[in-house]
Amino acid sequence: MTGQPAQESLGRTAGEEMAAEVGDPNGPWWVPILRNGVRGRLDGRSDRRGLDILCWSLVAQSGAPAIGREICGGVLREWGMAGLTGDVQLVVSELITNALRHGCRCSPAAAVGACGADVQLGMVRWGGELICAVRDESDRLPARREPDFMLESGRGLHLVGSFARRWGVLPTFPSGKYVWALFA
Repeated sequence: MTGQPAQESLGRTAGEEMAAEVGDPNGPWWVPILRNGVRGRLDGRSDRRGLDILCWSLVAQSGAPAIGREICGGVLREWGMAGLTGDVQLVVSELITNALRHGCRCSPAAAVGACGADVQLGMVRWGGELICAVRDESDRLPARREPDFMLESGRGLHLVGSFARRWGVLPTFPSGKYVWALFA
């Protein structure tokens, strides 16, 4: 994942897979939820509209993607969406890895977790649609690049675009962003 400061790129997309919702206040149903912060109920209860919101803070360490995969698997079984487990776990793992590698305000060369900034994993369900969102503190927006299959890294957003129905970025106030993926 590479990027540029959010202030310089609002309203522009980084590729076809980048959703038009970046900075759009009239975006889809999940935009206000992410804008207001994914503050969820860990007991899994729904509101009257059938909306479920869950959120976790993951310590910035190399095991965070595995923890994210485990969390998603359990939640999807509980929500009766186990058929999405493989796709969701892969995408969430990529989003968390990208947040740990590129979502810190310190030097891009810093080791994973070196700046100590946790990332947040949110899962939001309404009806048959599921949003998985990962928040980090960086204002740099992700940019999908052509994967080089000879390199060990660089395919994350290609995988996200391949396994999610849609994905995008939503800058947050005062800084940071959510990178979200839609599944249905």
